[in-house]
Amino acid sequence: MKEILNRKEAAKVAGVSPRTILRAIQAHQLGAVKLGEGKTCSYMISRSAVAEYIQKRGRKQ
Repeated sequence: MKEILNRKEAAKVAGVSPRTILRAIQAHQLGAVKLGEGKTCSYMISRSAVAEYIQKRGRKQ
């Protein structure tokens, strides 16, 4: 199982859209490493960070 995910993979694991993952990263709710600049940048997200995000998100709902 991959330990490092891109935005699309993280979204699939979390059951949300890639846009929601981007918003969570920008709001510092989900830790990620940014690669590149501008519209062509991508993010590396650890599976454990996604699990933590899912857990936090579940408590708020």
